[in-house]
Amino acid sequence: MNTQAPAIVLIEKDEVTLDICQRELNKSFKVFGFTEISNVLEIIAQQDIQAVVIEPEIHSGQGWELIHSIHERFPGRMIPVIVCSTRDTEKMAIINEVAKHMTKPVLPRELKEKVLEVLEKRNN
Repeated sequence: MNTQAPAIVLIEKDEVTLDICQRELNKSFKVFGFTEISNVLEIIAQQDIQAVVIEPEIHSGQGWELIHSIHERFPGRMIPVIVCSTRDTEKMAIINEVAKHMTKPVLPRELKEKVLEVLEKRNN
């Protein structure tokens, strides 16, 4: 991984899925991976996070609250959030101003491509 790679946060409740996705995403990004939502806001505050990939159904839907908190605490940074969920939560994604919604199963390579696409769109 390039030291100039964009930093992203990946929040996935399943450790195996987190590990598989993180390995692929590490090829293009500096990845901060979490299986819990605690400490995520602190990392976003401390690091130049360019995007957040989240399974919003984590902890009975607390991921949606985290998405709202990200938008509320860091409005000037305009951090795109990509939802990657086991359920079709596209309506919730629209309400929560999510940059991209994906319904699992999602291949790690496809996830990486979508993150790159979202970042490219944000930077143009």
